[in-house]
Order: sequence, then structure tokens, then C-alpha cells
Amino acid sequence: MIRSLRWLAAASILIAGLGPAGGPRPAAAAITPGARAVVERYVAAIGGRAFVDSLHSLAVHGALTAFGMGGSVLAWHQRPQSSASEVQIGPLRIAEGCDGDRAWRTDPSGRVVALDGKDLDEARAAAWFENDRWLAADQGGGTVAEAGTATDSSGTYTVLEVTAPAGHVRRLWFDDRSGRLARSVSSSDQRTITVTDSDYRRVAGGWFAFESWTRIEGMAANDLHLALDSVAVNPVVPAARFAAPAAVASGPRWLRREGIARVPFEYASRHVWLKVSIDGSPPADFLFDTGASATVLDSAFAAHHGIATVGRQQGVGAGATGAASFATVRSLRVAAPDSDGVEVADLNVAVIALGPFLAPYFWREVGGVIGFDFIQRFVDEIDYDHRTLTLHDPGSFRYAGKGTAIPMTLAGATPVVAMKLDRSLDGLYRVDVGSSATVDLHTPYVKQHHLDQGGGARVEMTGGGFGGTFHTTARRMKRLDIGPYGWDRPIVALSQATEGAFTSEDYAGNIGNQILERFRCTFDYERRVVYLEPGARYAEPDAFPRSGVQLARYGDRVVALAVLKDSPAARAGMLEDDQLITIDGRPLEEWTPDAVAETLDRGKPGSTHTVEVARGARRLRLELKLRDLL
Repeated sequence: MIRSLRWLAAASILIAGLGPAGGPRPAAAAITPGARAVVERYVAAIGGRAFVDSLHSLAVHGALTAFGMGGSVLAWHQRPQSSASEVQIGPLRIAEGCDGDRAWRTDPSGRVVALDGKDLDEARAAAWFENDRWLAADQGGGTVAEAGTATDSSGTYTVLEVTAPAGHVRRLWFDDRSGRLARSVSSSDQRTITVTDSDYRRVAGGWFAFESWTRIEGMAANDLHLALDSVAVNPVVPAARFAAPAAVASGPRWLRREGIARVPFEYASRHVWLKVSIDGSPPADFLFDTGASATVLDSAFAAHHGIATVGRQQGVGAGATGAASFATVRSLRVAAPDSDGVEVADLNVAVIALGPFLAPYFWREVGGVIGFDFIQRFVDEIDYDHRTLTLHDPGSFRYAGKGTAIPMTLAGATPVVAMKLDRSLDGLYRVDVGSSATVDLHTPYVKQHHLDQGGGARVEMTGGGFGGTFHTTARRMKRLDIGPYGWDRPIVALSQATEGAFTSEDYAGNIGNQILERFRCTFDYERRVVYLEPGARYAEPDAFPRSGVQLARYGDRVVALAVLKDSPAARAGMLEDDQLITIDGRPLEEWTPDAVAETLDRGKPGSTHTVEVARGARRLRLELKLRDLL
């Protein structure tokens, strides 16, 4: 959502001809002769070189329609490379800015987030394009080249490929009839984004597009329409406009001690579960997820508690895309039985049908997900050994543990750290407390390093998440290292996804709780560091599930959702959709997912377990002899 709104508030507004002024100049121009002719025709079409060179700032205001809601956009641009915007739509108020060096944004609840890593590069490139630096005599340090022609139902176009100094690329379509810019196409990690401009009007001697549509490929529900009602040429824009504002979000209420709260969590199915109360409701089971860009309520939970929703948007999950709406909750409380904890007021949240995706895997209903807008307010200390989450006030926090500080950046809302596989394959990995995996390698990284080729044992399997299921191949690597820590023969999952978060080109993969549970993990979002302190599980070897069956609960039925080929379950004759009745003589009602995993997945190799299943009207007794599959 944040990325979509960045494109809405900034990239979808056509800023014509902000030329270079002040600051260091790039060493040399880089434009092909054919591209220069297209650019000069475009300059003439929007007012001429004198007009383009006279521009130093713009301010625009417009009406916005998106996600089934209405709103407004304010944006300011100042050469050489400053940009800022404010977006209001439905319950959401989002601002962002870049002064050419630093960039920031606010989360949906108003808290300021400094950008770094690839997000900072993207913000700088966006500001470069928003100020039309490529129109400068030296192309603003970028490159401009011909990229062929294109045709659609509206006409024919000459296409240029424009690359910012940071490497950000856009394909710009120029109308062959008018010479004006009609379309901008770019890729933002997983998505192709197209901005179509029209309704050019004359303002102060130049021509500006007053209407635009922003469309994200494969996410039709996220179409964004912007209609400008004013364009101010060369207004005085204070430098403070581009600087990060003071935080507007209210701080948390500490329920027992100011600046620190300790709450227990349940560690089940290799996920962190908290008891959370929404608007005074009885505490419900919520997942704690550093990979969630926003706090989420399950749609059934929201309806049951009378929480009104507005709008509709498509979001991206591990499996694919899914639909979301929006709501504002008066209070979100995370508390221990002894009343220690915190409460956050007036939180904007997403509302998604989580149950169909998650409940079968966890054998329980999921009230929601605690995401970035809550998590980043604190220094979050996750003690897997003692099942305790400690929330610290970032202002007073001082790390006093024995762990190692690992530098981290943010990918949108998710922590990112560097990691190495097999002592030679470097990569940046998103740190996802909402994942039960060791490492999920993204499809582009798998293909780049040919990890889907070669010999060695491999197991095809199916995973699940928001948006649906996805296919992966599990295999062992020789070595995994993160900072000074490492171990041999880790199990990784090679993504085969063709859409969703696991198709990211910017990051090598995600690391999950089978790595994180080896440590006490302390996430300090303000200082951009995660502290890792080895715990009781640090030296445990990775073990792949030894039964080869994945179970899911639907109502009161526990069924074999997937049976791996040539696994103990398959050799015993188990089939998908077999209903499990007993394990080792005990009825399934007496089992939890973790108890099943401890017996069938982490049981001793060579041990035998009896599973009674129902297949239609038949009852069968199957003998599973466990063995290592990887």
C-alpha cells in the first residue's frame, strides 16, 4: 500500500522540465542522438527550453480516487532533487519526502520512518524523475536511450529508456502526434507500474498533465486516479517541507512500568502468538510478524466485534495477492496475565480474510497479525527459550546483553540483514518472524545461482501464506553464516513462485524462525540493528519433517493436506485427504500440531508409529517408519 501511494502521490503527477540548479554537476551527458531528438520535441511540446530551464519548483494539488475511497494529494518538488507529498484517502494519512540525500515516510498511523538501503535508493530515484532531471543538458547524471516503438488503441509512441544515477529505470512513451509524454512504465521489485497521463493544460507558459491513472500489473483493484485542480509554478517552498516532520502518532500507554513491558508468548507451529485485545474485546490469538507491513485483523474477527471497514485493496503475500480493506481501531492492547503490557490508541489497520489461509495450518482461528506499525514503536526483544517478548522504549533502551549487533536496513517495513550461503553466495535477506522456515530463497535468486540444478537430495513441497499456497523445493546447502554465527547443512526452500513476495528481485530470500529461534533476538528499528544472542537451540541441526505428511484441520476433521512422494507416509499408503482418526492409539482431539510434529516429524529415525485414517467409509491402520528425507 505504501509503495502504491508513493506512486500515486509522486510518480503519477507529471512534473514537466525541472532543470538543474545548484549542487555538484554530473561529469558527462549520456544520451543517444535519436533519444535527444525525442527529448527536444517533448521540451518544445511542453513550453520550450526557456520555460523548462526557468522552472525551479512546483506545487500541485489534486483529487484522488483509489481503493473504493476518495481523498486528496498535495505534492511539492524543488530542483535539483527534492520532493515531498501528503496523501489523504479514507482513514489513511500518509506523508513522505526526500531532500536528495535523505528520505522518509510516515506509516498509516503517522509515525515517521527514515528510509535506508534499497528503499532510500528508490526514493532518491523517484525524486530524480519527479524533478525531470533527465531533461537537463547533462541528463542529470542519468542516461537516455531509444527503446523502440509501441502501439495501442490510442495511437503510436516512441519509447525511451531513462535510467537514474542510482540505476532506477523507466520506459517513457511519447505520443508521436503531439510529442508529449503519455505513459511511464517501471518495475518496482515485484510489480510493473504504469502511469498514464492526459488532459494537458497550459499554466504559466507551460503544459502540464492534469489527469493520470496509475496501474499496477496484476492488481486491478489498486488502480489510482488523480485529477489535479491546481499547479503552482515556481512557488517558494521552504526547505523544511522536505524534511521529516515531528512524529504525530501518540506514544504507547505502558500498563505497569514506564518504558518497558514483558509479556509471555506461545511458541506454537514455530510462530510467535500473543494475546491481543482490540477495542476492549476479550484477548484473542494474534501472530507477531516482522514481515507484515501493517497490523491486520481477520475479517471474521472484525465483523464479530463490529469493527467497520472501508475501501478495498489488493495486497501481496508470500503465496500471491489477496484483498484487504481498512479500519481504525480505538485501542490495541498486548498484556500479560499480571497486567503488564502496552496499549496503542487509534491504529489504522488492514482487514483481511486470514482464516481460510491460516487456520487450517495452525488448527486454530487467527484474530489478526501484529505488524510493522506496532512493532517499530518499540525495541522488540524476543526470548524464544523463555517465551517472553519484552518491549522497550527506544529512547531509553541500552543493549546490555551478550549478543552481537548485526546491521539491518528496512525493506519497506521488514528488517533486512546480510547473510552468506556456502561461504560464497552473499545476499540480503528479509527477517520474517512470521515464517516457520529456515530460509526461503526467492525465485530470481534461485535462478541466478542455478540452485535448482545439480544433484543431491531434494523434496518438493507446498507452503501457505496470505494470498494462497506456493510450491518450493527443499534441499540442504553446505553452510549458512550470519555475522559471526553459522552452522553446517542448513535446509533451504527454493521458491518456484511466479507472483507474490517470493518473486522479489531485490532480496535473496526470507529467513524465518528455524534460524531466529536459535537466538534471543532484539530488533532496534530506530538504530537499525538486530542483536543476536545464541540460545539453547543454537547448535541444533536442521531436520526436515521425517513423516512426509502435512496435516491441516478443517472444522473437526484433520486431513492429510499433502503427502510427499516416497516419504514414510507415502510408503505406508497414506493419500491426500485421508482423515486422521488416531496416532499411536490416541484420538486426534488429544493432539496439538506441535505434539504431532514432535512425534511424526521430529521423531527418532527408524521409529514406527501407527496412524488410523478414514478414507470414505473405510478405516485403515497405517505403519509409518520415520526416516530422514534430506
